[in-house]
Amino acid sequence: MAGVRDFREVFAYNWRVLRDFADALAKLPADVVAKDRGATYGSMKNIFHHILSVHDGWLNVTAQGASADPGMREKDFDEVPSVAELRGYLETIIAKEGSFLAKLKEKDLDRRIQPEWKERPHALRDALAQVTLEQAHHTGELIALLWQVDVEPPEMTWIDVRLLMKGDLGPS
Repeated sequence: MAGVRDFREVFAYNWRVLRDFADALAKLPADVVAKDRGATYGSMKNIFHHILSVHDGWLNVTAQGASADPGMREKDFDEVPSVAELRGYLETIIAKEGSFLAKLKEKDLDRRIQPEWKERPHALRDALAQVTLEQAHHTGELIALLWQVDVEPPEMTWIDVRLLMKGDLGPS
């Protein structure tokens, strides 16, 4: 079973991937990123916004009692015109999650938390895993959409990203 140290490492990876995807999406023309492509949340921008909402919803609102940015959290995805505007939300989420994970103790992982959108409470360790897996699923979706517009997506392979985080440019 994963422990606090494991989750800290996984979330350091998660944050690096999110930042890299934010950078990649922000470089694309706004109309390309905002175009409805028939994906889960329509556009690349909205999928990215959803990933941030998953982080904020589980680990800030539910686990800590408050959103990293309530104003942004309450916005409909289509109210946010660009990925650049999501960058601040991303950084506030990372800061709040980072502070939370820094104080986390092993016993906290079994604490039950009750999301407003679920019928019953779940262990915090499961919420941490849920956020990670849902990010991976939607990141895969973004990768496919980037390929469709002939854009090479950022690195997301666990081994390669971890090497990059250490300053090792590889190859792996």
